[in-house]
Amino acid sequence: MKGNALLWLILAVVVIAVIVAVVVIGGRQRKAKQAERAESLRLDAREQSSHVQQHESEAAEADARARAAQAESDIKAAEAKQLALAAERQKTEASSQRSDVDDQFRKADEVDPHHDDSPTEEGTSSDRPGQTIAPDTGSPTDDRDGESLR
Repeated sequence: MKGNALLWLILAVVVIAVIVAVVVIGGRQRKAKQAERAESLRLDAREQSSHVQQHESEAAEADARARAAQAESDIKAAEAKQLALAAERQKTEASSQRSDVDDQFRKADEVDPHHDDSPTEEGTSSDRPGQTIAPDTGSPTDDRDGESLR
């Protein structure tokens, strides 16, 4: 029985050694597969990183173009505001000058002994004594003879 027990002991040691060897080899293979998978993930990440960098670069360029367009728009808006202010000043000046000219015509009419003092039609404007411009036609008519000037 001693020989048989020794045989069982050797068999148990061999089985345990095989089990340990299988576990160790399996662990190494699992680690190798994990390392391989990790390397594959890193390669994918590098490829995606270059695509992401390209997209980030394109986004930065688009942002720069947008900022440039906004700056240009702001400049144009400022120019438009300045032009509108200048136009308003010119309108005010022209209105003042029109008022002065109309006053001169009234003075001339008051001084002129041959001027007819009858009131002009409402809604007409006058550039010269005896001439009015009808609001709808924009063509001058001579008040003295009622015909259009050509």
